[in-house]
Amino acid sequence: MHDVVTLAALTDGAALSSWVLLVVGNLFAAWLAIRAFKHFVKDDWGGMITMAIAAIFVAGFVWFPTQTRGLLGSLWTKVLEA
Repeated sequence: MHDVVTLAALTDGAALSSWVLLVVGNLFAAWLAIRAFKHFVKDDWGGMITMAIAAIFVAGFVWFPTQTRGLLGSLWTKVLEA
C-alpha cells in the first residue's frame, strides 16, 4: 500500500497541473465528442462541426500543451504585427 501511495505522490505544482490538465482535458474532449455525435444524429451539421473543432482544440492543449501554446503565441504575434 505504501508503495502505491509513494508512486502516486505528486512532487510539485507542475506535476499536479499536468495531471489535472490531462484528466480534465480528456474528459472535456470526450464530452465535446459526445455532443458532436448527438448533433450528427439530429442532422445539425453546424453544431457537429463546432463541437468537433472544439474537441480538436481541447485535444491539442491536452496532448501537446507546449506546441499548442507556441502555435497560438506565434499566431498572436502575427496578428499584432499586422
